[in-house]
Formats: sequence, C-alpha cells, structure tokens
Amino acid sequence: MNPNHLERDKTARHRLISKVLSPALWLFIRSQVEQVSHLEVEIASSDRQILSGSIPRLSIFADRVVYKGLHFAKIRLMGEEMQTNLRQTMRGQPLQLLEPMVVSGEAMLQETDLNASLQSDLLSTALTELLSKLAPSCNLLQAQVDWTRIAIAPESLLLQGNLVNFSHTIPITLKCGLQLSSCHELLLTQPQLQIFSSSLWEQLEDYAIDLGSHVNLKELTLQVGQIVCRGSITVMP
Repeated sequence: MNPNHLERDKTARHRLISKVLSPALWLFIRSQVEQVSHLEVEIASSDRQILSGSIPRLSIFADRVVYKGLHFAKIRLMGEEMQTNLRQTMRGQPLQLLEPMVVSGEAMLQETDLNASLQSDLLSTALTELLSKLAPSCNLLQAQVDWTRIAIAPESLLLQGNLVNFSHTIPITLKCGLQLSSCHELLLTQPQLQIFSSSLWEQLEDYAIDLGSHVNLKELTLQVGQIVCRGSITVMP
C-alpha cells in the first residue's frame, strides 16, 4: 500500500479520536455529574478497538465534583474494557455504555465537601437512617434530624445536628471510629451518642454498613480534615 495512503488513514483515525470519541466521552462523563471545575479524559486504545467501540483503558481526572449532591475535592479514576455505541455516536447519537465496566481509582473528600453534602437528601437521609439503627431510643418517627456539621479526625468522625420535634429542638452529637470491615463493608466502631450538649455519652454497639457487591474498597484513610478512598466499583449501563 502506498505510504501516503497509510499516513492519511492514520490521520483520519486520529481525527476519529480527537473529533468524535474524546468530545463524546467528555460529554458523557460531564452529564453524569451536577458540577465539575476541571475534567480531563484520556483514552488508550488501538485503531481497530476504537472503530469497534471498545476502549481498553480510560483515565478520568476531575476536581471539585458534585455527584447527586455529594461533593468531592478530587477524583482520579481508570476504567477498563469500556464498550460503547461508537458507530451510533458517529451518526450523532449520545454515547452510551453497553456493558458493565470496572472503574478503579481514588477519591478525596474534605471536611468542607462533607459539610456541603449535608444539604443533599442522599447524605442527610442516610445519616438519619443510620442514627435510627444505632439508637432506636431517639424515636425518629416523631422527629426530624437537621444535620449541621461533620468533622474528620484520624480514624474517627464527629457528626452534629438537631432533633426537631414539633416546637422542640434538641442538639445531638454522634462520634465513632470508621474503618473497612471488608472490601464492600464499612464498620462504625465504638459509636457514642450525646443528646443535649451537657449530658453523658451513651455507648452504642458497633455497626456494619454494606455498600453492595459492586463496590471493592482497598483502602479508607481518615486524616485531619479529609477522607481518602481507594478501590473500584462496577458501573452498570
């Protein structure tokens, strides 16, 4: 084959990545989040794989991400074996994931992120349900919880809020250790609850949180003011 033809063919396929696939992937990822201040997408794939819609490796770098009301300072992810509808995308259709994909990497949550996330129904509801299981004596059927603050210390969390029952507002504080129990389970250790700021602490039982079989955490580190998670998750189409 004429070398000039080979070079033109290579250039045309490079345009396929830069003009079609990269923008389509960027838009696909951007559409999954509510807010992101910086987003980079890197693609590693051969010409033949790209033309078939297969992406063996995809790297994502994002800062200041908001997903379903949850705030993240940094996210560094790598997806493997991504199967897409590239041929349909070339005809103007949105990019879609066709098969489950394993995504591994690292996420960092700072105290400011968690406190901003308290405004989301997802986190506030999860914390209220957690409190009801840890301390049924709170009688949450007759009260609502207004969570106001989360503080992160080495290997421990401090959560503060108010029990709101009709015209009464009662301050509460929950503190506990947090560690990995298994690759898809978190363990709250030595949880303690204080109702009214001047009352004694009530010692509660340890409690395991099942994150689901699609989660595979390798590391969870609580430092002063931030949490770092490393592991993988299976993303479904």
